[in-house]
Amino acid sequence: MLFVPVEEIASALDWQMQLDQESRQIALNGHLLDAAYVRKLTNGTLLVSLDQLQSAGATITWSDDGMQAFVASDHKKVAIQFANKHVEVDLANQRLRAYQGARLVLDSPISTGREGKKTPPGEFKAGPIKSRMHRSRLYHNAPMPWSVQVHDNIFIHGFRKVPRRPSSHGCIRLPLAGANPAKWFYDWIDVGTAVDIKGHWPAATTVRVERSASTGRRPFIHKVVIVTVILTAIACVVIILLVWRGWR
Repeated sequence: MLFVPVEEIASALDWQMQLDQESRQIALNGHLLDAAYVRKLTNGTLLVSLDQLQSAGATITWSDDGMQAFVASDHKKVAIQFANKHVEVDLANQRLRAYQGARLVLDSPISTGREGKKTPPGEFKAGPIKSRMHRSRLYHNAPMPWSVQVHDNIFIHGFRKVPRRPSSHGCIRLPLAGANPAKWFYDWIDVGTAVDIKGHWPAATTVRVERSASTGRRPFIHKVVIVTVILTAIACVVIILLVWRGWR
């Protein structure tokens, strides 16, 4: 099922969008959307399925290869492309970003493997294990909700506390709190989705360069130059006065 951002498609088709703040129901082009066909990104962006757009009055056609949908209404027409999914895990900044094509669909803090249990960098593919509740075979059958395997015993999964630093045994922990990025990620990712783990913790910091001894002498040199200029000016004034008196 293909979903598109509600506000973007409404603007593209020149449709009116109404949102009831109390019930959170959305009306598009005068048609009340079915909540079962509405999704939301963790940043609050609302999505609507193509089926609901058709119910609201749009005409949906497809390209021959089935990879592009065309949504039309009156004289407006929008092309919507199926896009590949990929995931980037940033070890240096402890963040996970998920993309569908060029669109960022998830940006979440994570906690990766601590010293001695570091999360390995590399290019992987999700799976083959994908489980709503996986159990650790290495660490006392510990629960790992919304688990997606990345490599061997390395999983992306939900966890109660996700500090902004490495603290796991190697897995990549996503928050269960708030908008529950862990569940959202689990529902979104497919087995075989590319997962790129890169960077190093801690992130490289700027090295301060100490000033050399010669640099430290610059204030003294500046003072000498200033004193020399002042003395030269005084000498010039004295010479001018002497010359002037000689003329008299």
